[in-house]
Amino acid sequence: MLSAVRRAIPLSARILRTSLIQRCAGATSAAVTGAAPPQFDPIAAEKGFKPLHSHGTLFKIERYFAAAMVPLIPAAYFIHGREMDLCLALALTLHVHWGVWGVVNDYGRPFVLGDTLAAAVRVGAYIFTACLLAGLLYFNEHDVGLTRAFEMVWEL
Repeated sequence: MLSAVRRAIPLSARILRTSLIQRCAGATSAAVTGAAPPQFDPIAAEKGFKPLHSHGTLFKIERYFAAAMVPLIPAAYFIHGREMDLCLALALTLHVHWGVWGVVNDYGRPFVLGDTLAAAVRVGAYIFTACLLAGLLYFNEHDVGLTRAFEMVWEL
């Protein structure tokens, strides 16, 4: 159990104070003994905080979804109808959204683009996804549909 004094001092201040003391003590002992200073331990650092959310779960869902799309695309050639068109439109939109969102998260960071432009790029990704879904649903409803369009392309 932590004492009342230790609970009153924020964790970041305790870590900073401890690391400064260790760094000062390490510099004097390293100069005397010739030993290398202690290295950063990522495993110990990982135990010190809890992440806000897990990216691993979303990555697994994306991979399973992509694997499920492998039989969906050829099945769309043989199975026609509004249900398959809708399923294909939703699957393609979600798959493209995850890809665009990954690019936006990698290259559209506030550190790189600034806060305003980074926010605009993220909003733009959602607008792009909404327009893609609206376009595919419109094509399914007012034209031949995705499954018939795929068949027409393969007939060329």
